[in-house]
Amino acid sequence: MLINLKGINKVYTTDTLETQALSDVSLSVNRGEFLSIMGPSGCGKSTMLNIMGLLDRPTSGTVEIDGRVVTGLKDKELARFRNETLGFIFQSFHLISTLSVLDNVTLPLVYRKGFRGDKTALAKAALERVGLSNRMGHRPGQLSGGQAQRVAIARAIVGNPSIILADEPCGNLDSRMGSEIMNILHTLNKEDGRTVVMVTHNEAQARETDRIVHFFDGRQVTV
Repeated sequence: MLINLKGINKVYTTDTLETQALSDVSLSVNRGEFLSIMGPSGCGKSTMLNIMGLLDRPTSGTVEIDGRVVTGLKDKELARFRNETLGFIFQSFHLISTLSVLDNVTLPLVYRKGFRGDKTALAKAALERVGLSNRMGHRPGQLSGGQAQRVAIARAIVGNPSIILADEPCGNLDSRMGSEIMNILHTLNKEDGRTVVMVTHNEAQARETDRIVHFFDGRQVTV
């Protein structure tokens, strides 16, 4: 298995309130698998993805990726591991409006310590892969929603990560654009062998994947 989470609990605490976002979740993802995570809003899906993607730390439990326990890594080690191993795709794209499409895609390589490859060439290749080689000089505000999400995918894959984590990647798109994005994700999974974990509300899209995991009230209810 590539990703292994054991006994994950996540509690958010304020001065007056304690919220259990995840409760004793254990989940494994095989190398090369395309997994969907489904459930109602507020059930812990995105929290689970953020912990899997090392964007958040569990209150307790263990996260193991590619045989390495990463739960106890220091922040700098965690950032480097995340940059080299994981690619992220978000519902709201998270592109930087003041940068060109090409510069947005290049950004993960800029932050990769010790990287000596041709960043621009790799970014251009990633954009070509998602069919946007003719939009490299554009700004995000000049793109359609589907084009913006394809830029986000190019940014996610430019560093050649083994794992793609997608949080509602088609949530802001119409059905045609959503189908295009799903086709790209399937290509990355089947042709490149990348492991894909996707949070979605779309049951039809989830059924296209290898396996569906359902969450309810912070608990994994089916596999």
